[in-house]
Amino acid sequence: MIILITNDDGFGSEGIKLLKEVARNFASEIWIVAPDTDRSGAARSLDYPVKQSIGIKQHSEREFSVSGTPADCVIIALNKVMNKKPDLILSGVNIGSNVGDDICYSGTIGAVMEGAARSIPSIALSQVYHDKIDWHNTKVFAPKVIAKLVKVGWPKNIVMSVNFPATEKVKGVEFAEQGEYNIDGDLTFTENSNGSFSLNWSREHSGSGSVNKIKEGFITITPVKLDFTDYDTLNAMKNSCADEFSSIAD
Repeated sequence: MIILITNDDGFGSEGIKLLKEVARNFASEIWIVAPDTDRSGAARSLDYPVKQSIGIKQHSEREFSVSGTPADCVIIALNKVMNKKPDLILSGVNIGSNVGDDICYSGTIGAVMEGAARSIPSIALSQVYHDKIDWHNTKVFAPKVIAKLVKVGWPKNIVMSVNFPATEKVKGVEFAEQGEYNIDGDLTFTENSNGSFSLNWSREHSGSGSVNKIKEGFITITPVKLDFTDYDTLNAMKNSCADEFSSIAD
């Protein structure tokens, strides 16, 4: 199996080094193409349409850093760096969870979405932490979870988001929705001496979905669609609102 690894924490992060070790359990070839610096929160954004030039640095035969976003890295890997299509894309291991509304901000998720858009099975992996990151649960369980996911398969337009709890004991695996945060939360601004502001955003979870299960000590697996369309609302609007809008173009 040929595996492409990327992330949003940067080429030199602990998480990507761990993911390389995990991938060695079942990969015949491992390629790493990751941002040259921390690009957390980049989502599925692209630098190349704005910058129009992106640097690529080769560190070894199959390891490269890129001066772009995680999504840029996947595009560059598939179209420039690699000489063959990967069988699987792994993104992470992210420092911190990717649940709730965070999946919309996450470069870890954005990278695998770029892969799934090209019909390549893609998995995002994230390790929850509190005060200090502990990779133990990822080290122990990520190889098993990835192997099982590859075995059972999933639709091409879906990415798998896997979160590992920070609890001492792992109770099992739960398939869970992403859940929701209270978007208001506690947002504080601290003015710095140069006139800029430091921001701190503390949010409460609604108590459902992945975060709740992670707190209980479960590994969570969440299927995330590339298509954001809410088809229930779309069909309801087609049935109930069409007449209301029919005269707009008259």
